[in-house]
Amino acid sequence: MRRIAHLGAVTATALALVPALAAFQPAHNAPGEPAAAPSADGAADEAAPLIVEGITPQAVDEESTVTVTGRITNTTDEPLTDVSVRLRYSSYPLSGRDALDSHAGGEGREPQALGPTLTLDQELAPDASAPYELEADAEDLGLDGGFGVYPLTVDAVDGAGERIGAQNTFLPYTAGGDVDPIEVAWLWPLMDSPQRTDDDTYLDNGLDASLAPDGRLGRLLSAGAQSGALSEELTEEEGAEGAGEGADQDQDTEDDGNGDGGDAGGGGSDAAEDGAAPDDAAGDVPITWAVDPGLLDDVDRLSSAGYQVLDGSAQTDPDDPDSSLQDHEASTNAQMWLEQANAVIGDDPMLATPYATPDIAALLEAGLEDDADDAVSLGRQTVQRVLGRSADPSLAWPADGLMNAATRDFLSANGAESFVLGDDAMPAQPWVQHTPTAAANLPVEDAEEDATALVADSGLTDVLAQDSSGPGGSALARQRFAAETAMITAERPGTSRTVVAAPPRDWNPAPGLAEDLLEASDDLPWLDPVALTDIEGGDAAGQDRQELTYAGQGADAELSGDHLDRVKEIRSDIRLFNSILADDEDPFRPAVLRLESAWWRGEEETAAQLRTRVAASVRETKSQVRVMSGEPVTLASKNGTLGILVANDLSDHPVTVHLSIFSENSERLSIGRFDNSMEIGPGGKTTVYVPLSAKINGRTVLHMSLHNADGEPISSEEVTTPVNVTGLGTSALLISGAAALVLIVALAPRALRRWARKRRRRASASAGARVGTARMISGTAAPGAGEGAEDGDPPVGEDDAAAAPDAMPHNGSEPSGDRPDSSADSTDGSRPQ
Repeated sequence: MRRIAHLGAVTATALALVPALAAFQPAHNAPGEPAAAPSADGAADEAAPLIVEGITPQAVDEESTVTVTGRITNTTDEPLTDVSVRLRYSSYPLSGRDALDSHAGGEGREPQALGPTLTLDQELAPDASAPYELEADAEDLGLDGGFGVYPLTVDAVDGAGERIGAQNTFLPYTAGGDVDPIEVAWLWPLMDSPQRTDDDTYLDNGLDASLAPDGRLGRLLSAGAQSGALSEELTEEEGAEGAGEGADQDQDTEDDGNGDGGDAGGGGSDAAEDGAAPDDAAGDVPITWAVDPGLLDDVDRLSSAGYQVLDGSAQTDPDDPDSSLQDHEASTNAQMWLEQANAVIGDDPMLATPYATPDIAALLEAGLEDDADDAVSLGRQTVQRVLGRSADPSLAWPADGLMNAATRDFLSANGAESFVLGDDAMPAQPWVQHTPTAAANLPVEDAEEDATALVADSGLTDVLAQDSSGPGGSALARQRFAAETAMITAERPGTSRTVVAAPPRDWNPAPGLAEDLLEASDDLPWLDPVALTDIEGGDAAGQDRQELTYAGQGADAELSGDHLDRVKEIRSDIRLFNSILADDEDPFRPAVLRLESAWWRGEEETAAQLRTRVAASVRETKSQVRVMSGEPVTLASKNGTLGILVANDLSDHPVTVHLSIFSENSERLSIGRFDNSMEIGPGGKTTVYVPLSAKINGRTVLHMSLHNADGEPISSEEVTTPVNVTGLGTSALLISGAAALVLIVALAPRALRRWARKRRRRASASAGARVGTARMISGTAAPGAGEGAEDGDPPVGEDDAAAAPDAMPHNGSEPSGDRPDSSADSTDGSRPQ
C-alpha cells in the first residue's frame, strides 16, 4: 500500500478557532432575530484542536488519490510534542442513512483501518497551529464493499498516545463502475421572518445587513444566479485574500506534487469558501426560487424611504411608543438587492407562499378564513409589484412542510396542484427500507384529479441546516451532502428516483458553500439535477408512502388560540378605523397578516411584542382623525351657533365621519339639527356649525365624538366643551313683559275697586261739609252780611234759605245737623242711608 504523508512543520501562533461542524441547527432562528451571517474567516468563541478543511475528491473511484487537509491546534496550556495526525477508515460501507447520523455524531463504532499518518517534526506550543495534509491512493485503501459511503475519521494524538482531537466525515466511493444517478431538484429559498411591526417600523436592522453582498440574502441570491457577478467586487477582494493564505500554507508544508485536483467532484477550494465565483458548470443546475412576498414587501419598504427601528436596549414607554425608535435612511443594500433580484430571477420557476407565510391551519380553525384569503391575494399582488412578474400558482409550500386536510383543500382552491411537503407529512410505509421517490399522488376533496406531493428529503434539509460558519464547516457540509445523496442512490442502485433538496427557509450557508453544493449536484456521478416543476407523479407514484398525515407535532406547533384572540381584538379596532376611510382601503392588512405568520410558532415573547406595537400604531392612527378641543363658550342669548373643528391628520387617506354631540343638561341647553356627516381629505380640516338653544342661565358641558356610518364610535375618548349661559336677550325681555302684563291684568280690578271706595269716601266727606255750612247761613246772618253786595244782587235772607234744599235733592227733610256716620262707609264702601 502506498501511503504518502506531507507535514507542515512550521507552526504559527493563531487566534482561537471555532469547533468544526458537528451538530445541526434548528430549521430557523428565533423569529424577530435575523439569521446570523457566518464569519468569512470562521472566527468563533471556542477552539477546536483539529479541523478538516478539505477532502478531495468528493466522488472517489479506484484511480483517485484521496487528499485530506486541515489544521491542528494546541488548545492546552502546555507544549505538545510528537503530535501525529492519522487517517482512520473502514473497509466496508455504512449500512444506511441512520449509520451516517451515528458516525457524524460520534455515536457509532470508530473505523479501525489505519491510513496515512503524519507526525509533526517539532513541538507545538500552546495556541499554536500547524497545517496537515494526508494522502492515500484509493486502490491501496482496500475498499471492498463496492459503491457506497465509507466512514472516515481524522484524529490527532500526542507522543503519549493521548487523543488531542478528532473529526468524523465520509468517503463516497463509486468502485470504478457506472452509477445510475438519481434526480435531484433544488428549492432555493429567499425568505425570512416578518421584519416589521407597522409599515414603517422594523424589529431590528438585521435585514439591511442580510441584503448586503456578503449578507445571508445577498449570498443566496448570488449563489442562485450561479454566475458570481452579483458579488464581483467582494469576490475579487476575498479571492485575493484566500490566494494569499494559500501561498502562506504552501510555504509551511512540503508537497511532493501528488495533488489530484482534476478528479471528478473535486469539491470546493478555500477560495470557494471565501466567496469566489463558482465554476461555470454550476450554471446548468436548475433551481426553483421560493420567495415570501412578506419579505419582498419588507425589502421594498426598506429601499423606498427612511424607516424606524426598535431599539432593543430601550424600554418602550407606553405613553410614548416612539421613545424606543431609531431613525434610518433608505437602505442602499435593499435597493441593489431588488435590482439584482429582478435581473437574476427573471423567468426562472418561482414559488411564492401567501403573504408572510401565514399559519393557515390555525387561521382556518379560528374562523379567520378571510385573513387566509387576504394572505393569498396580497402575496400575489406583492410579487407582481416588486418583481414585475407572477409566481407559479400551481406550487405551494405549507409552513414547516406540514398541512392538514383543511389546509390542503384551501391551497388547492387557490390554484395549488403540487405541494412541497416534508417527509413527516407523507412518511414511508413501515415496510419500505429505502428512501422513496419524492413524487406522490395526493387526493384532494372535490377535485377531478389528484394533486402531486413533492416530498422534500428531511435528511438533506438537516444537512443543509448545519452550522457551516466555522473553520472546516463548509468542507464537512459538502462531504455530508455527497455522502447523503450517495447513500440514497446506493440503497436501490439502478432504480429511478427523485429527491427534493429543500433548505431551511432561513438558510444561512457559509460563503461559497451554496455554490459548491450546486456544483456538486452537477458533478457527482450519482446525481442528475432537474427542475422541481419537471417532477411528475403518475399512477404508481407514492405507493411507498403513507397518506397525508398531520402529526400531533403539527397541531401542537400552531399559533396559540390566545395569540389569535388578541389579534382579533386588534382587528376589531382596525375594522372601526377602516369604516371611516372614504377610499375603502385596509392599510393595516399587511400588519395583521404579519401577526398571523407561522414564523411566530413557539415565539410567544416576540409575538407579544409585535401585538403591542401594532395595537399602539392602530390607536395612534385612529387618533389622527379627531375633534379639535376648543375654548369654553359663553352664550349670552337664547339661541346661538357653535363652530366645531374636525381634523383629519392622516397624510394619505380621506375619511368620512359623523359628529355626535350631546349636552349634559338638555333642559338648560339643547342642540338643534345640523349636518353631522362630513368627508375630509388627507391633512384637511372642516368646521361643523351646531345650533344651540338655551332655556335657563347657568353652566353645562357639551360632549363631542366621531362615529362611523353605523353609529359606532371610532374612539373611546370624547372632547368636552364647557358652555355658560349668561343672558336671555330680546326674546327674554318680551317674555318678561308678557308676564308683567298678565300680572297687571290680574291685579287691575282690585286696584280699581279700592280707588272707587276711596273716591266715594272723599265725596261723602265733602257733602257733609256743605250741609253744615247751609245750616249756619239759615239761622244767623253772618257778620257784615250785605256788605259789598253789588247792585241788583238779591239780599241774603229768605232766598238763600229757600235755595238750601236744592243743594241736597236726595234728602227731602231738613238736615239734622248731625255729622254723617262714616263707619258704614269704611265697612262696605256704600253711601250712608
